[in-house]
Amino acid sequence: MLNYKGNLWVQKNYVLGNKTQYPLFLGTVAGTLLLYLYCDFVLLQKYCEIPNLSKVIVTFQILSIYSMFRVNMTEPGVQMQTISDDKYFDGKLCEKCKAIKIDRCYHCKFCDHCVNDFEAHCFLMATCIGRRNIKYLLGLVTFTGIALYLLLLILIYKLFVSDCKKELTFIILNIVSLVLTLVHLNPFIYTTWRNASQNWTKKEMNRTKFNGSFSYIYNNYKQFFTRFYDSQLYASFMQN
Repeated sequence: MLNYKGNLWVQKNYVLGNKTQYPLFLGTVAGTLLLYLYCDFVLLQKYCEIPNLSKVIVTFQILSIYSMFRVNMTEPGVQMQTISDDKYFDGKLCEKCKAIKIDRCYHCKFCDHCVNDFEAHCFLMATCIGRRNIKYLLGLVTFTGIALYLLLLILIYKLFVSDCKKELTFIILNIVSLVLTLVHLNPFIYTTWRNASQNWTKKEMNRTKFNGSFSYIYNNYKQFFTRFYDSQLYASFMQN
């Protein structure tokens, strides 16, 4: 009989994220909040002439901050089953943490555990990105992008209709800053949505041909946004 043992998370001692990288995460949160406060109390109040549009942008900013915390505070999909005695086990085991290796399960050298549907280790979020928190990362980059794009449209509109020549330099500098930010953000938005539509991980994105079937993409998105405790290994472990 196999001797299974739960990892730290099952034993309720799991530390959310990587504690040594928390200064980076807190710095990311603080920097994002400062950016949003600047956008709300300087740019929106000065240039946004549609009150409801301003509320929409603030709503997306709040959703962005919420997603940021959910990425960090959601257990990423750590492989729940390990084996202390592999004498009678003929499957694959991780050489470092002795976790059962299944498809898309990889070991994170920074957190020292295996993660299902492993995407990458995100230093800014101080955690791995895997099966259970990837959708929150998608929400983070998407909500942030929408908020910044709406603000960019407002500034571009004011650039062409503003009568105050003294403000043109200020508006142009803000437009350039937003464009540079979105240039770095757009690849993450595109890649995450595309991989979700194909049920790919980061390691698989260049190995398989894109399938543009509507039903295929719909089913993948449905699985992507609803999966949480869908691991058979996890379910069987919790029943024992």
